Amino acid sequence: MVNKMNRRDFIRTSAATGAVLMTGNLSSALAQEFKPIQLLKPQLDIGRPLMQALKDRRSSRAYSGEKFPLQVLSNLLWAAFGINRPDRGMRTAPTGGNRQDIDIYVATADGVYIYDAKAHTLSPVLTEDVRSLSGRQHPPSTVPADRIPPLDEAPVNLIYVWDGLKKSKISTDQENLCLAFAHSGLIIQNVYLFCASEGLATVVRLWFAKAALEKKMALKPEQYITLVQSVGYPRKTS
Repeated sequence: MVNKMNRRDFIRTSAATGAVLMTGNLSSALAQEFKPIQLLKPQLDIGRPLMQALKDRRSSRAYSGEKFPLQVLSNLLWAAFGINRPDRGMRTAPTGGNRQDIDIYVATADGVYIYDAKAHTLSPVLTEDVRSLSGRQHPPSTVPADRIPPLDEAPVNLIYVWDGLKKSKISTDQENLCLAFAHSGLIIQNVYLFCASEGLATVVRLWFAKAALEKKMALKPEQYITLVQSVGYPRKTS
């Protein structure tokens, strides 16, 4: 039976068990009981120079089966939208009015987590692999069925979800939606640069099963998936 955990259930579970500290790879961490995962402290002394990362920034849809270390995921999420000024709670990507209105859901083979930047943890949401909904590069309906590209096997899909409760009260609905995509794009570029720096492959998903994915994740009416970004190690070519 699929286990969907709301905020109240998570708080109760967290109080009872506490967050676990995993130092191995991501798959070994998720193989444990489905509960909050304490991410590792981001390594701030690694990476390539910015100009080199910009030169090598690119999209890739070919992933290997190499295991994804939890330390790499910890660094990735902090780079994406972590807190870089703890005294003020400010993040690595800007948002209009500092609304911080984008949540990052992390989809893996073992389930879906939400990134809690303040605690630098992954909180469990769903014990089901939704990557077939979030990781497929769905083509337009005009593409013949025999030309539909196969499902990629990226170990991690980052699902960007806009929280409409944090929208600007003085902007129109269209302006708020534009800001939601803009804010997602700023986070996405952080991920692209991190991947270029660390030798990872990544691509943004424009075509994904939005309605089915939002239903599966039990999102609220005010929540809106903007984009999905796949991340993994690149497939080696002979």
